[in-house]
Amino acid sequence: HISARLPGDEHQFLINPYGLLFEEITASSLIAIDQEGNKLSESPYQVNKAGFVIHSAIHAAREDAGCVLHTHTRAGVAVSAQKAGVLPISQQSTFVLASLGYHDYEGVALRDDEKP
Repeated sequence: HISARLPGDEHQFLINPYGLLFEEITASSLIAIDQEGNKLSESPYQVNKAGFVIHSAIHAAREDAGCVLHTHTRAGVAVSAQKAGVLPISQQSTFVLASLGYHDYEGVALRDDEKP
């Protein structure tokens, strides 16, 4: 998912629509929504509920974040599948260990009560 805060109102943002791959997304396919997930304009696309739950929580908690992006890279999925997570096996991995946090997987994030 990708989202970007709209200028002028910190409680509104654009988010990618449900069902489109990143390479299929265009500026006109982005959906303008508010912090409660209401569409701010007509769109033929649906809001991705999981994307909304995750991104609205981050936008609410981090007003300094103009854009939020998360992906499921092969490397990220491989690390998340390991019981120990990121291991300090290289110099590069030690750079992130001090500031790294983990969130236990609870299933697809569809409920508002999963927000902080």
